[in-house]
Amino acid sequence: MDPSTTFYQTLTSVSFTLLGLWFAVMQFSHGGWRSDPERHRATLHVALHFFLPGVLGLGSLLGGTGANGLVWRVTFVAGGLLGLFESIVYLSSARPALGFGSRMLRILSPLLWALVVIAAFLPSLSPSLTALQLEGFAVALIFVSGLCYVWLAFAERMEAMDQQRRT
Repeated sequence: MDPSTTFYQTLTSVSFTLLGLWFAVMQFSHGGWRSDPERHRATLHVALHFFLPGVLGLGSLLGGTGANGLVWRVTFVAGGLLGLFESIVYLSSARPALGFGSRMLRILSPLLWALVVIAAFLPSLSPSLTALQLEGFAVALIFVSGLCYVWLAFAERMEAMDQQRRT
């Protein structure tokens, strides 16, 4: 079996599983994640880091590599543009992040989505690195940044949440 196929099958399954878990945790959690509009917006931003990689994984599996990979390339361009737009809107509208890690993730997110769009237009770089594999690296980084967002959300101290609500 092609390693790209195995990667995207795993990524898709894990992405949709974590998306469901993220929604369940946010549904029953405390700390203003549903009542504070900015925290709720952050919850949706994090969810996109699981939803779009899952959809892109499906597109890569359904599109295959035939006809120069037109189906997966169109899927990745559309998903990448959607992620790029959303991450720029989130970066410009969100209250400044409290910690260094959160600020870095907000800056990194649009760059990673731009890489997804750009990589869809690249030919295979070498016989050992196809364009679909390059997309895999970009999407994996987006997925991992989503995991970092989740970790930062759960690691946030109550005092920081209270201070952010007051400002």
